[in-house]
Amino acid sequence: MKTIGTLLMTLGIMACALACDKENTPDGGDDGRDKGGNDSGNPTEVFSVKITGAIDHSTHTPNQSGTVEFNRFPATVDEFKQARDVIGGEPHGAVALQIMAFEMYRRDRKKGEACIRLNNVTTNANESVRRLKDLFSSDPNYTRPYQMAAFLKGATPQNGYRPTKPYTIEVRVNNGIEYQASSIYDAKVIYLQVLTAGTDGGARNIDVLKTKKPGTPGENGKFFIVFNSPGLDSQVKKIASDASFKGLE
Repeated sequence: MKTIGTLLMTLGIMACALACDKENTPDGGDDGRDKGGNDSGNPTEVFSVKITGAIDHSTHTPNQSGTVEFNRFPATVDEFKQARDVIGGEPHGAVALQIMAFEMYRRDRKKGEACIRLNNVTTNANESVRRLKDLFSSDPNYTRPYQMAAFLKGATPQNGYRPTKPYTIEVRVNNGIEYQASSIYDAKVIYLQVLTAGTDGGARNIDVLKTKKPGTPGENGKFFIVFNSPGLDSQVKKIASDASFKGLE
């Protein structure tokens, strides 16, 4: 079993450099401007991320869990990669990176899709992008701009999915499903759950693995990547009628 303590890395990318990294956003992107009103394309706070807890890489061990804390979402693909350097070597780090990439996709289609493809097997990347186009559409009955906020600690439908700071993602082993071997990827699939108040069950499923299969992201087995994540792009509960979504940093 691999035991990890607390890892902390402050990513020294200043706001002036980030402000220069602007790209056109095809497919309906909003150029980084948070729909709650925050201009997340020009953050003023240096990005930091921390991972704690331990989830066994090879043996299904019920009740194991881990958390990832961060002060804001990555604003660029480079920041996403730097976050991956800190947390991507652990199963729950891949879960947090998926949530980060999906939120980045909501803000900027081009940057977000690039990050999704860094963190997923190809089939799940394709399916995720397809689902997110609907989830972040202009359809008022279907869209969920607060979808990723729902996976942050403290966010509930009643408070407009307003999370506590620093943002915290809580992940646990799926006690009911043993790790299973994938012959395609020559790796064990680890079945996890990310906690959320956005569903009656209190958690959504997400599966990760670490593979050296040629042509697969993950830096030749250095990082965990997502094998399947339908729980993250299935609609969460709508916010309460008397609440409003204020956006994410």
